[in-house]
Amino acid sequence: MQLEQARTQESGTGHYWALSRDFAWLLAVGLLLLALILLGEYALLPPAVAIPLGILRLLMGLAYILYAPGYCLTAALFPAADDLDGIERAGLSLGLSVAWVSILALVLDRLPWGLRLWPIFFGELLSMLLFMAFALWRRARQPRAMAYAPQMDWRPRPWWGGLPRLEKRVCLLCAGALIIAGLAAAWVFLVPSPDEFMTEFYILGKEGLAEDYPREALVGEEVKVTMGIGNLEREPMRYTVEVWAVDPWGDKRELINTMGPFSLEPEQSVEQPVFWSMPWAGDDQIVEFLLYAGGQEGDEPYRLLRLWMNVMEGEEDDAAAQTSIVVMEKRRMAWIGRAER
Repeated sequence: MQLEQARTQESGTGHYWALSRDFAWLLAVGLLLLALILLGEYALLPPAVAIPLGILRLLMGLAYILYAPGYCLTAALFPAADDLDGIERAGLSLGLSVAWVSILALVLDRLPWGLRLWPIFFGELLSMLLFMAFALWRRARQPRAMAYAPQMDWRPRPWWGGLPRLEKRVCLLCAGALIIAGLAAAWVFLVPSPDEFMTEFYILGKEGLAEDYPREALVGEEVKVTMGIGNLEREPMRYTVEVWAVDPWGDKRELINTMGPFSLEPEQSVEQPVFWSMPWAGDDQIVEFLLYAGGQEGDEPYRLLRLWMNVMEGEEDDAAAQTSIVVMEKRRMAWIGRAER
């Protein structure tokens, strides 16, 4: 009696292990991916080691995000072995993974943590654990002979030889699509965009923020903003800056300040205040900041910034100032529309 009970218990244990064996492999791959992430984020590795590990991490991460959640959800929705065949289960796993990643991204974007590395990783892991638990519960309720329990001792040659010709073609098409998608993803993530090697040129208002710019001034009154230049090119650069006052309604244009030259090494930046005074009055006057690189003064500027201002001859009361601001905004939008046409 005791021996028979022990065999029954052992058989039950083996049955539950067979039901959860695929999930155990997914968790093992997840732990390996976690180790690669920790190495890439926090370990100082030489380039000869860091680059191959980065490529491996990228490929494993893509496979994990685009297949594992959908596989667990498919296992929860279809716990019986005859619910789906292998190709249907694989295709549904890919589709559900893409759908779930989109939902998870929307949820994380609303949470305080945002769309960052660790929230995405642990969000995927938590959702997979929930799907796994539900799938195991549904598999355990199936008769033993009917529960989906994939064999992990997969032998590709006999499996491929036993497939019908149509399924072989479908498998080849899916494999080709995955290879193309993987190469495209690797190109996007590993090959830097040309936009990453451009010069930053910006102006800041009060308190060093990209807001609260000067919008009103008197003729001859000193006006100030903070100008910044960042060299993100792959070589040393030499910059000069010109500040121009432009009357878009009277076609007047006057140079009111020059700055530079600034010699910046790659990844080097500079910030400093810029002062000027407007030479004439008028609503919706334009201040242009022209950045020239490498001695190209007089040609088309490398970067261009514009600031709209309302310039007055003398003091105005508050009501007139507010009316002038409204007129300035309307004229600025009309000038933008005219420039776009």
